[in-house]
Amino acid sequence: MSFFSILLALIAEQYRPVTANHWVRRMSMGWLDWIAKEFGAKREQGASPVGARMACLIAFILPTLIVFGLHIAFMMTYPILAFLLNVLIAYFFFGFRQFSHSFTAVHIAIQNHDLPAARQALADWYGPELDTSRLSEVEVISFALEKAIIGAHRHVLGVLFWFLLPIGPAGVVLYRFADTASQRWTQMGDFHLSQAARHFFYVLDWVPARMTAMTFAIVGNFEGAVYAWRYLTQKWSDSLNAIILAAGSGALGVRLGEPLSEPDSDEALRMAEAGEFAVYEIGLEPSGRTMRSAIGLVWRTVIFCMVLLAMLTIALWLG
Repeated sequence: MSFFSILLALIAEQYRPVTANHWVRRMSMGWLDWIAKEFGAKREQGASPVGARMACLIAFILPTLIVFGLHIAFMMTYPILAFLLNVLIAYFFFGFRQFSHSFTAVHIAIQNHDLPAARQALADWYGPELDTSRLSEVEVISFALEKAIIGAHRHVLGVLFWFLLPIGPAGVVLYRFADTASQRWTQMGDFHLSQAARHFFYVLDWVPARMTAMTFAIVGNFEGAVYAWRYLTQKWSDSLNAIILAAGSGALGVRLGEPLSEPDSDEALRMAEAGEFAVYEIGLEPSGRTMRSAIGLVWRTVIFCMVLLAMLTIALWLG
């Protein structure tokens, strides 16, 4: 059931993508905003640590329990309704189109050698958190690749992992609500709410982030991905994103993130005498060709996961 649910959802999402203005997205955002208002905005200093944790439990667990209850009820009465619920949840909560159109806009501008348009498309994608007015073409491509790699994980691969767990569509709801809240509550400026949401999502994403990194290594440059995962995660401050971005950049054979500082001669001599391993950058500078390679990497990753899921489904049927 899981394989066909995901397959139908991905096909439907290609023809009719779920946009930011879709009613399901609006209801989800409204629910998270209401929780933030009740637990944080009504107090001068925002939510308390205990209140922030309670807000996370209510915001994430309540929708998860509702979907899980429906799924169990349908499985026990009308399994076809459980299948349709799986398809709908998969369709509403994950898919390429929720991030790929922004990447495509940057890619087209780069292909047309229109740097101002590429900067504007990147600014629309990132929002006020990134000033793109003075970025070079290489920097624009680098930021777009980082955003796309993280988007592919959080909208497709991480969601796929939670969908395949025993709680099924309820896991998808839990994962996506936690991810959305960790970003939205951070933008609101409530420290305790944002910290609680990010910690909650960190726990949920700890295993999926490593599964995504391993899959990037399998379908891409294996040695480059493993080396970057092992030695280059220090280039990003977020520990989960660092694993995904390091493995993704290594799999693509491209340099992303802040450049590493080269050790001076004295430091290099000290490291050599101590037997320490010197860490160096790997890969080429990002380019328009790299953006095409990134699209191929993501598709190969999804196809690999779907083939593996299909094989498991067939094995269960035969068993």
